[in-house]
Amino acid sequence: MDVYGVLASAEFFRGISERSLRSLAAACIAKRVEKRRVLFREGQEGDSLYILAEGAVQLYKSAEDGREVVIRTLKPGEIFGEVVLFESGCYPASAVALSPCVVLRLTRLQVDCLLAGEQFRGDFISMLMRKQRYLAQRILYLTTRDVEDRFFDFLAEQYGRQEAYRIPLSKKDVAAAIGTIPQTFSRLLLHLKAEGTASWEGERLALQAGFWQRRGEP
Repeated sequence: MDVYGVLASAEFFRGISERSLRSLAAACIAKRVEKRRVLFREGQEGDSLYILAEGAVQLYKSAEDGREVVIRTLKPGEIFGEVVLFESGCYPASAVALSPCVVLRLTRLQVDCLLAGEQFRGDFISMLMRKQRYLAQRILYLTTRDVEDRFFDFLAEQYGRQEAYRIPLSKKDVAAAIGTIPQTFSRLLLHLKAEGTASWEGERLALQAGFWQRRGEP
């Protein structure tokens, strides 16, 4: 795997110096993860952060009544689990692979060695600040865009603007990724099918011809 290429193409690492990026790529340990495999559980002690290289990973917490509350669904290029290196020795949430994935692992020792370099330290702090801004923007996004808009935004962001898709995620997982409940998402799919906009059967999703052009979004 071209780890450097994965990192260089990720939005999260935009602006990081080439030197820091190459140091980070050299330290990463690539690991393939099967679908539904749990990478770590809430409360579990850990010494590593992760970067998603391929696939989709979902972060969730357990509610007092036993329900799993989805925090967010990650896309390639995002960093997660870093809290155990800086704030707590235990993961604050669980992480599960929604599809076959490749993750890049960085241990505490590796990160400490990288942070010893002044340039990398500055770049890394900037990356973490960028993540905080993203999360704040995500909250605003979820409160201002309706479910239909969030669904089509998700398709374009995760798979590109196409008219035929193979979606390896379950409808429940997609609902969680766009910040809604399965019942609401099911009603949306029925509405889209009835009006001839979209049809989802198995892993195949088809959009009406010319959909993206009519939608008129960049």
